[in-house]
Amino acid sequence: MSDIDRAKPNDPVPRSQKAHPPDRHILLGVSHHTNDPARHRTFEIRASYDAARGGWVARVGEQNLNEQRGAWKPSLDDADARPVFLTAAACLGDAVTTIVARVDHEANDAR
Repeated sequence: MSDIDRAKPNDPVPRSQKAHPPDRHILLGVSHHTNDPARHRTFEIRASYDAARGGWVARVGEQNLNEQRGAWKPSLDDADARPVFLTAAACLGDAVTTIVARVDHEANDAR
């Protein structure tokens, strides 16, 4: 090993991953108003940093009863209309609010 190799810091994170913060995600369980466990819904929300838009955007995938994720979708219908947030936490929080509101709306329509 040369002196130059020894002088390099031992950094396990590749440079390509330092260009943007890592994705953050949460699993969200939303209960059904009937308390029927078979009708509860589970979502995974992923916040990704979008360098072109300068902030965090959310995508949502609903899991089925076998815990398999469905197709990833933006938290809103139009990908370009998705809100951009300064932090991953704000992005995830907004997505949770949107999902719970939509599930509640669907439940009210079904009554």
